[in-house]
Amino acid sequence: MSSVAFACPLYDMKNHFELAFNLYKSKIENEIGNDFYFIFSNMEQKNKFEKMIKSEFSNNDFKYLITTDEINKYKAKAVSKKLYALETLMYKYKYIILTDSESLFIKKCDFDSLAGEIWNNRTMLNSHISPNAYFIMRKCYKAMGIYNNKKLRKDTENYKYNFWFNELQVYKCEYLPDFFNWLKSHNKDKVYDTWECFEYYIYYAYLLLEKDIHLNKYNYESWGGINECLYTFPIKKQKEIMKNMKLHWTSSRDAINENTVMLFHLDRANSNEKVPIINFKIKIKIFIKKMLYKVKDLLNYD
Repeated sequence: MSSVAFACPLYDMKNHFELAFNLYKSKIENEIGNDFYFIFSNMEQKNKFEKMIKSEFSNNDFKYLITTDEINKYKAKAVSKKLYALETLMYKYKYIILTDSESLFIKKCDFDSLAGEIWNNRTMLNSHISPNAYFIMRKCYKAMGIYNNKKLRKDTENYKYNFWFNELQVYKCEYLPDFFNWLKSHNKDKVYDTWECFEYYIYYAYLLLEKDIHLNKYNYESWGGINECLYTFPIKKQKEIMKNMKLHWTSSRDAINENTVMLFHLDRANSNEKVPIINFKIKIKIFIKKMLYKVKDLLNYD
């Protein structure tokens, strides 16, 4: 049995099933032997998607989870589904990797070894400067009641460093039972109802505060997650970022290297043709955001 499983939230929405079908197809074509779970809100969604899968892959083991009524009541649907999967599967595997439907496997890979490598090297916490994430992380940690935690502020340099979607999101299952007990004392209901409470931001806070595991900081600057915004950089710069940060998935086909095993955010435009225009607009946004958070920090504004 594989020590690593993948989990992916799924919704009966435009393009989601088609994207997820292609993701599952890439798993089969690249001979990825790890268990892969799709997470549905109800049996109707599961049956509809399973019918698509079975029409082409009748001999494959289709795995799924269906969230409870308690989970379905929350507003942050993707977050609550992913956390539900982690809590449901945490005793069955050594590592769990969360992904979204707009992803693809691009080559065969020993994910049992890779998950351990990512965890041991902490590349899942490779971070960069991100003015937009500053505001998202603030909302997340306010909802959790830890916004003013000195250790959290110091490690993120007052929430200026962001690591969202830079690397495959690897969770070590050994820590998950304690993580969920910890989460209960940090406004769990509010967290599950807050869109900005991305699950990996929550997990990082736990790793830092309870396990003393810190961010790896790179001085690249990007509007959002640098890996999800790679298309805003020239191709040469994209390749430099991927190589220097030692990442294993990318949102840009132009940035694929020997370490790349997956693509993500395939539902987003990532053309390199308009980079100068995009960069100019983003530089203005970054400047404005940076001025705003400098003022907020000076005024100690919450």
